[in-house]
Amino acid sequence: MNRHLPTLSVLHYVYGILTCVGGIAVLALVGMGLFLSSDLAAGEHNDPAPAIVGGIFQGLGWVLFALIEVWGVLIILSGRWIAQRRNRTGSLVVAGLCCLNFPIGMALGIFTLVVLLNDEVQAHYAGVQPMPA
Repeated sequence: MNRHLPTLSVLHYVYGILTCVGGIAVLALVGMGLFLSSDLAAGEHNDPAPAIVGGIFQGLGWVLFALIEVWGVLIILSGRWIAQRRNRTGSLVVAGLCCLNFPIGMALGIFTLVVLLNDEVQAHYAGVQPMPA
């Protein structure tokens, strides 16, 4: 099972980067909030949307952006921890949370849990060399 650790690390890097790039799409909410708060939204009828609507979209966009980016960075950190063979518990927690994202996150989370819960890998993380079979 130790041979799966480099692959698992790379998969965490790729999924974390995809998550961070996907978080950038949430900035469209911020742009929509800015548009609703601007004078352009009033148009010809001179009837702008209430100012609170633009503020809600902006606030929601920034909060979601921050949460998604933090989540992506945690996934990337988990890949780093797996590559360095340390903080197995942190990687297990991130893998469990990845299972909430269907289908790619769930596949990555299950694969990570199966590999990191293997006795050979646990011994490798602990620094104990496994007995030859």
